[in-house]
Amino acid sequence: MHRVRPPLTRLLALGALVSLWAGIAVPAGADQIADKKAEAQRIASQLDAQSNRLADLAEQFNEARLQSEKVSAQAAAAQAEVARLQAQVDDNRQAVRGQAVAAYVRGGISPSANMDTTDLDPSRMEQYVSSIIGQRQDALDALRAAQAALAERQSALDAAKARARGAVARVNSSKLAAASAQASQRATLSKVQGELAGLVAAEAQRRAAEQARKAQAALAARQARDSTAARSAPRPAGSSAKPVKGAPAEPSGPPPGPPASGASAAVAKAKEQIGKPYEWGAAGPNSFDCSGLTMYAWRAGGRSLPHSSRAQWSATTRVSVSAVQPGDILFYGSPIHHVGIYVGGGQMVEAPETGEYVRYASIYRSDLVGAGRVY
Repeated sequence: MHRVRPPLTRLLALGALVSLWAGIAVPAGADQIADKKAEAQRIASQLDAQSNRLADLAEQFNEARLQSEKVSAQAAAAQAEVARLQAQVDDNRQAVRGQAVAAYVRGGISPSANMDTTDLDPSRMEQYVSSIIGQRQDALDALRAAQAALAERQSALDAAKARARGAVARVNSSKLAAASAQASQRATLSKVQGELAGLVAAEAQRRAAEQARKAQAALAARQARDSTAARSAPRPAGSSAKPVKGAPAEPSGPPPGPPASGASAAVAKAKEQIGKPYEWGAAGPNSFDCSGLTMYAWRAGGRSLPHSSRAQWSATTRVSVSAVQPGDILFYGSPIHHVGIYVGGGQMVEAPETGEYVRYASIYRSDLVGAGRVY
């Protein structure tokens, strides 16, 4: 059984009671509440900044892990190639050794030679033996060169593996430091009186609503502008209207086709995960990070996605935010560090951040970058 977060309405109700109490308190009490509100806003700002930092670190961690896996696969393939060519070296070396024995025992004439040895003069015999020796030397030189090249390649791959491991270690260290800082902030919140926690929750809700309003307004403005431009005289090829600041980029060209046939299964699987905890680098079945959730959901839809929000951006086809359909993936941040899967009605299912749980959320945020469709 997964823990469920206390209803936000309870926290908001507490915040409302505090506000009511502040309204009837004496001036000194009002000053105290004003101070608490200011402190709540300050802590909410700190938590927002820390959450963004953690999300970016989580994405760096996922990318470093993908790179490490890629390099490890390359190293394994190179190792197999080394083994194959080493076997070829051994076979050729054995063949050259056999040639040397034949040359010594038979005077340089192989049993398969179609010539009468009784008529072979010494100069021709010497020429033939030199040819055998030259062929053997060429073969050995080629094999030595191949071995040297393979050794150099293996060394480079080993160095790349070490760098990849180092990158993962560094990001993991940063992750632990950032998570520790956020845990400290949350501990501070838990120590203060309940009214401050309610005020922080109310402030977070207010900010989310404000972000959604601004994002929707920016998108509506862009759509209106594009509609007006479409009705105006034809513009030169390649020209475009100036984008509205903060509006997500809308792809040009014909609209993409419908999502893959597994979209409904992906959405259903995502909804099943609601209430499960967020965990760095996790991709189910008991916990998730943001890209781990979308990857896990779409696996149920019969499609494979990489475990990285930035890699998922590259793996999907751009679609207008105004035309998103259930199963599409929403991308956030610059650089991209968060994703969610659209489920309809302006809502997505997301794995938000450390200490939170998979949940429904509005797709409209100030850092909305765009949407991607899985085919």
